[in-house]
Amino acid sequence: MIIFTHHTGEPHSILGAQVAATFFHRKLLIPSIVVGIERNFSKEQLFRFIDEYYAGKEKVAAFSHLCGRKDIIHLAQELKKEGFVIILGGPQARQDYDGEKNTDLYPHRFSGLKSMIDIAIQGPVDHFGLEHLRRRGISFEYPWTKNIFLEVDWSNIYTFSDHIGKLEVRLGQVINTIGCLYASKRQEIILPPPIDLQEKGVPELRVESEGCVFCDVSRDKGYHGALERDKVISQIVGLPEIDGRKIPFELIDEYPIRSLAKLLEDTERDEIKISQINLVCRVDDINAHASELEAILSMAQRQDAKIMFASIGFESFCDRLLQYFCKGISVADIVKCVETLRRLKDRFGSHFLYRRDEGANHGFIRPTPWDDSETLREIDRTIFLHRFFEDILPEHSTPLIIHHASSLGDWIRQIESKTSITFSRDGTWIEWWNPSLKGSLL
Repeated sequence: MIIFTHHTGEPHSILGAQVAATFFHRKLLIPSIVVGIERNFSKEQLFRFIDEYYAGKEKVAAFSHLCGRKDIIHLAQELKKEGFVIILGGPQARQDYDGEKNTDLYPHRFSGLKSMIDIAIQGPVDHFGLEHLRRRGISFEYPWTKNIFLEVDWSNIYTFSDHIGKLEVRLGQVINTIGCLYASKRQEIILPPPIDLQEKGVPELRVESEGCVFCDVSRDKGYHGALERDKVISQIVGLPEIDGRKIPFELIDEYPIRSLAKLLEDTERDEIKISQINLVCRVDDINAHASELEAILSMAQRQDAKIMFASIGFESFCDRLLQYFCKGISVADIVKCVETLRRLKDRFGSHFLYRRDEGANHGFIRPTPWDDSETLREIDRTIFLHRFFEDILPEHSTPLIIHHASSLGDWIRQIESKTSITFSRDGTWIEWWNPSLKGSLL
């Protein structure tokens, strides 16, 4: 079996897909690999490879981590026409299978992938069995637990652009926590309409959010707590090595700092030589544990290991937009966080990484539906006053993406139900910048 997924071509793992391929191979005895599809791939060459790979084999293909790419969705559709059984797993599998609600009333909405997907799996792969392969047109949903299958064959991943190439993974992933703690924070936010529609009589609307308002993963997975320490350590033990040290790995945990000291103590005790731990985390985690970071970094320095804040969710440098995003932080919190990072950099040098020129890529969402002269002035002023352009600001901002399953997807559908405005869909995304006004508002 092949599990097709989005990939950039860089030497990083796709952990969920690789775990699934390992599970299929070791538990179900279905030899499986992951093929990461790069953008602008050669369709002709890919189908030639698929024909050769599946010669004499059962035609079952899986898809995961679509990343909103219509070209990968079209690939699933074409393989379905060729007689393949198509499985969909990974983030938002059920939501993408089912699509948006009320497509009979709003035919422009995303109708889901049911026509091209035979089996959708929501949740961990652990409960999938051979008997499921005989089912068609069905979605299975399994609960996340702390006791999930986490074996990884790190050699089972390939990438494809114009030819198949085996990927030597140089950046792994280790799961420390299932889901995001902040996703358990349910809150309501009142959102104004997009700037372009504020003169059209569109009302402010109340939206319920689980964590950040734009996050579709929080709804997909929620929060289920930290894994037992032995499961975390066993994942690190299983990582490939370069020059006697484990390859750098991302610790999957939005609030990782609280467990870092114990993790470093355990790896040192077990004589596991780590090279670098990458953190993807929130501002409030850094601020809450700023006093502990010096001791943690001293421990890492003693082990000659690096700690890298690879991506911090700043998202905006404007208080109003941070409020709309339900980030739970302020610009003052961001400034405090950056001051901490700079102070630690002066103290620990090359053992502590966080800068853009060191490979970090921090969250900065722009444009958004609510950008106006006031928000833009505040953002630019904050960036200039605190010199964020020196070390924090990414080379390119990320436009706000609204996945249909996010809380912002609910906001868009509210606008559509209360007015005569509709928004275009682009695959699984909603184009908030592309409204159509038909007739007068209701």
